Amino acid sequence: MASKLHIHKPYVLKALSNPLDRPDGPGRHTVGEVFGQKQDSKRRKRSELSVAIDGDAVHLYDILSSQALTSYLVPPQSFFTCPSYSFRWRPSSGGNAIRYTYISTQDSLSKKKEIKLFRDVPNDAGTTSTTTATYGHHCEKPIIYLAATSFEYSSTAHLNAERSNHNVVAIAANGTLMGLDGETLEERWKSSPAIFTQELSAKAAPEGFQVDYVQSTQAADVVDGLFDGKNELFGVFREKIQRDGFNPDVLIAFTSIQGPGGSRQRHMHILVLPGRKSAQQLNGQNVISVLTVPLPTQAIPAKGQLDVKSGSLQELANEVLYTYSIKGGIPRLENELQVPGINSFLRLSKSSVLTASATSLSIYNPLFRSLQSTTLIDNEQSNHTTSANEKNVPFCLATYLPGREIVVGLRGATLTAVQLEAPTPRGTKRRAEGLLVDAIRRGIPQEHTGKKSEAVQDKPGIIAMMHPEIYSEESWREWREASAKADELLDANDLPGFEATMADVFRVQVNTQQNNVKIEPQNDGSDSDQAITPASLVKSAWASSGKKYHHADRRWVLYAISKVFAWSAPAGQTSDAHLECRLPESNLLGYLVAAGHLTISNIKSAFKEQTLELDDMDNLLGEQVPPLLVDVDPTMDLLLGYLYATQLGPTELTSSVKLLLRSLDLLEDPTKFRQLQIADSAAQEQGEDHDVIDMELDKAEEELQMTEYYLGNDSGSRTRGLSVAFSKLVMCPAAATVQSFRRLFKPDEIVCLINVLRMELINDGWTRRYLDGSQDVDDEEAEAAPDGSIQLIAELMSRCIDSVGLGGWMAFDSMLTKGAIEDDESADFFHQVLTEVQVAYEGVQEAVRLQGALGETVRYARRARASRKAQNLSKGSILRSQELPFGLKADARISQDRVRGSGGEIVKRSSRQIGHFRSQKRAAYSVTRITEDGLLGRRGAVILKEEM
Repeated sequence: MASKLHIHKPYVLKALSNPLDRPDGPGRHTVGEVFGQKQDSKRRKRSELSVAIDGDAVHLYDILSSQALTSYLVPPQSFFTCPSYSFRWRPSSGGNAIRYTYISTQDSLSKKKEIKLFRDVPNDAGTTSTTTATYGHHCEKPIIYLAATSFEYSSTAHLNAERSNHNVVAIAANGTLMGLDGETLEERWKSSPAIFTQELSAKAAPEGFQVDYVQSTQAADVVDGLFDGKNELFGVFREKIQRDGFNPDVLIAFTSIQGPGGSRQRHMHILVLPGRKSAQQLNGQNVISVLTVPLPTQAIPAKGQLDVKSGSLQELANEVLYTYSIKGGIPRLENELQVPGINSFLRLSKSSVLTASATSLSIYNPLFRSLQSTTLIDNEQSNHTTSANEKNVPFCLATYLPGREIVVGLRGATLTAVQLEAPTPRGTKRRAEGLLVDAIRRGIPQEHTGKKSEAVQDKPGIIAMMHPEIYSEESWREWREASAKADELLDANDLPGFEATMADVFRVQVNTQQNNVKIEPQNDGSDSDQAITPASLVKSAWASSGKKYHHADRRWVLYAISKVFAWSAPAGQTSDAHLECRLPESNLLGYLVAAGHLTISNIKSAFKEQTLELDDMDNLLGEQVPPLLVDVDPTMDLLLGYLYATQLGPTELTSSVKLLLRSLDLLEDPTKFRQLQIADSAAQEQGEDHDVIDMELDKAEEELQMTEYYLGNDSGSRTRGLSVAFSKLVMCPAAATVQSFRRLFKPDEIVCLINVLRMELINDGWTRRYLDGSQDVDDEEAEAAPDGSIQLIAELMSRCIDSVGLGGWMAFDSMLTKGAIEDDESADFFHQVLTEVQVAYEGVQEAVRLQGALGETVRYARRARASRKAQNLSKGSILRSQELPFGLKADARISQDRVRGSGGEIVKRSSRQIGHFRSQKRAAYSVTRITEDGLLGRRGAVILKEEM
């Protein structure tokens, strides 16, 4: 069962005071997260929250206990420009934790802009002393983001134990960056907005530039999450980015700028902030821009959230949630999720996002566009804290605690919490969710805002027939009208009109001259095997064209099967249910056989209402269809076309094999003996009844005509049909084939089938040794059997043996032994089979050995021919050069180890010793003049100078 998240009803965490109005509008509540860090450890998010109220104070609350921790008052005329940043730092010496809280305010009267620090230090007496620091800046735009950089070690020992030595980064809406000391708020560096606009398009207007939102992280997380571990973009530093080593702070800013034509262009910037060590490596430069890339969308988001570790960015704009994937530093838009009424969201995991509107909370899966859970916000629970005009205010989500699965948000003047309940079978990690099974039957409709343009293109026939448009309501209505007309023709016994209608439906060209004309044997000397097709085997005016049939609508195929055949089931006797042919003389039956439509699945679908309560319909129909085709056409042309054209299972193939073996007199037909007994008894009872005599004469004449047809026209077609059935039967599963043999064949009939396979084994020459010299001339001139026939025969013989089983063979052996007087060879059946199989196995081994010997001979001949060609090349010429090589001597390698004389200790040779050995191996340096007489062998070389 698919997992489902559950959202509990929101509950009030803390009632807040109302803010004072701003100069540009009503006052606001601003929510920020609280972090904690221990020396020599990573900074983590705490289960606390900071709430800034315009004209009131900054309050810190503990989410789990719903208690207020501390508050910092501000003047009534001051309002906050951005969320406050608070973190708790604890030194490694185990001292008291120090809390740093940074806020950015603006005075509504004097327009004064300030950044303030509240530093709480616990005393030994159990009280907390608060010190403040203020920095006044003169930026044109207000501060929109505050963050503290990572911890840096100080050169003073006592400072290292008591202070965090960090910086505070402030960024204004126009792109101005400032770095302040974390303890005193003294300005350490400042960067102009040009750091953003210097890499943008020259056509963009710098005055229309603004920073939408910012997020801080570290360089190692950026390298791993956004650049797949590639460190090339940070090559400006002298050291490599490492998580436990050089790891500077990074700002990821998302900006928008006024482009040409009034359009907005959005970009993502990655900036490296200067610390003490990084500033030295950058030659004192303040901030460096590592990457600037454009974003695919132009809408300015109301909120954005970036998960650096996974490289996933989500933005909310115009009630649409955009999800980007940042791989290799390039943002790519993955999907757009339209959520009506959404005003806030929080990323829970890669596959889950929580959205909030004024009336409901919902969890969506952006990947599969599904709604996982939703709950309505009960306004009555907050009546004691909210007025009537505050009941439909937006729900602004602030933070998410994964460990507790609690979401905290701000709704009006109320701090509200929401508890999420994970499904019971889920593990502790939420990323195990988000499977496709969780999104089944929870999809949301996709709305298309633009105009839909359809491409006009020609579709192939098979794709056009499978297209869903043919099953539209209009198509069904047309089909009902056409089928009703066909039913009227059939009810009026107008068979030619009915066949003409069906021929138009199946797009078959009817040959009226060939209707009811028998196919004569080919006497043109061509190979009859190549001319065999299902259409040539079936005697039908539709099937004798020799062309490929068009793809038919399955509704008409099922309709035709239901009209040609009928399902007969006596009342209360399901065991006597069988299939009947209503139109045996119709050309439609030949078309269904030749086109391959007479499959078991189609027959079951055509009579699904009548066969709904019957079990094992596949085997029942598989046993009945081949005999029914033989009853309709005793010449077995329909059965052969059925074998050639239709995809058959083991039951249909086994039944067809049994019928073909009986027609070839390889199996005894019990119906013939039963007919003879009935005829004899009828003759004895009625005496010389002329009707009985005439009936027997008619049957004898019919059998004579059939015998003449078999001998004169189709002497080899049934044998070829049997080969086709054997080939298809081998491709069926072995277990299903064995079950079909056990169900349809008796033990003595399986022995007859094994004898047929033995004859094929002998006729194909598999029981004759390759190295045997006693071969007839006729056998040498005969065509060799294909190599795959031995595999087919062996597989079918193995399945026949498995179908009888051990007990069956023992019982049949005793039966053969009792009848040894009448048939002496039957007792040696097992011995003959074993001998022939052993001879065939030895023949295969000899063939493999002979193939290896011939292959080696052929390979030797090819190599000899290639070497003979190489010997016939022209004679080489002597090439003379003015410069000769100094020598081709290669000195032996000097071992790096040696054995010390005393004790046999193995030690390394020094470089001095290796150089000494090399100088000893070097020969004397000499200058030799090589003359022409020396080359011709008249005199040796003359040594002009030799020295060591």
